[in-house]
Amino acid sequence: MPSWTLSRILFPYAVTSGNITDPQLWRGMTHTMVRVLRFGVVGSACFAFQYGCAATCAALGVPWPAANAAGFLLSAQANFLLSSGWTWGDRKVKRTMEALRRRWIAYNGTALLALVINTVVFTAAYELAGSLPAALLGVLSGAGLTYLVCDRGIFRRRRRARRPVRNVPATGPAATTRGR
Repeated sequence: MPSWTLSRILFPYAVTSGNITDPQLWRGMTHTMVRVLRFGVVGSACFAFQYGCAATCAALGVPWPAANAAGFLLSAQANFLLSSGWTWGDRKVKRTMEALRRRWIAYNGTALLALVINTVVFTAAYELAGSLPAALLGVLSGAGLTYLVCDRGIFRRRRRARRPVRNVPATGPAATTRGR
């Protein structure tokens, strides 16, 4: 067995046995590193779902660029659910139906923009590379934008309302020295 493992490549500063369930593996990771890893896992699963949907549509006679777009739109809904519950599930966001509806609309707006990027890249790469590499390139081209919009906008933390400072007169020894 080689001296390196996937965990040592991903987390070179963690002292670990190389077992993904080993708590030592995760100890040195920042919240951002964990979130990016989760984003990648969710994205990979949704890419597989997208490609499966696209391949099914293509087998039914839908042209590949349109099949890819249909698969993308379907996988975006699964991606929203997984992102809400797992990738950004630790964020303190409003849990009302109205807030969920707003996040869903914002997420799908971002997905539509990513779909435009995805489709342009897919269409350009399809003839040169084939359907799977073109689909992968399309997804990767919109992933950076999607991560930033989700992290900084859609699933951002709620800001705590600042309590107004009451104008309370100071008392005690420190109050008498301030007035002098």
